[in-house]
Order: sequence, then structure tokens, then C-alpha cells
Amino acid sequence: MTRADLIRAAWDAAKWQFPDGYTIEDFAADTSGWDFWPVVVEGAIAGAIMANGPELHCCIKPAFFRRWATLGIYRRVMRHKALHGRLTTKVNVDHDAGREFVERFGFRCVQNIGSTLIYEMR
Repeated sequence: MTRADLIRAAWDAAKWQFPDGYTIEDFAADTSGWDFWPVVVEGAIAGAIMANGPELHCCIKPAFFRRWATLGIYRRVMRHKALHGRLTTKVNVDHDAGREFVERFGFRCVQNIGSTLIYEMR
């Protein structure tokens, strides 16, 4: 699986959140310094986790909600937290599944900026 495949998977899962006119090329340029971790469910690309320092974003296609967060992914995220001392993420206030997931995973909302909720795990 190439970096381009992972960017495409993240984009396909998250593009609904971006303004009109924002393209996959913009997304790829804006995330050029980020790491992308594959999320595979039953052999299919379910999406990707994006990591940049302590900031993580889980970009998962709706068809895989509630099926993708394996023990292996949890361990990888916890290793990343140990490396950085904390984790942060952002969730659109309208993304019920995203809010539910990060709160279940252990993140706590620390700030509300308009349509974006800022979460942190310490």
C-alpha cells in the first residue's frame, strides 16, 4: 500500500468535512509532513490514521464504523501517546460517530471552536 493509497483512503473518508473547492491535491499538500497508518478491515482499506507529532486524525469510511478499532490499532495509538506524552485531535461537531469514538477511546473535549471540537488525551 503506497502513501498515495493512504492519502486517498483518508480523503475518501473525510472529504465531506472540507469546504467546496478543497481538493485531494490540497489535502495531500497540507498533509505532506504527516504519517499515514493504514486501517484494513477484512482485507479492505477502511481508511487511515494520520499522525503529526501528538496530533492524530482517524479518517474511516462510514461502512467500517464500529468495526475498525482493533487491539492492534489501540496499541499503536498508545505507543504514539507514550512517545509524545499526549495526543490531540479535532472533530466536527456534526460528526456524531467521530465524537462518540474519540470519547470512547479516552479523549476529553478541551475546547469548542465554532464547528470544531478539540480533544486531548493525557
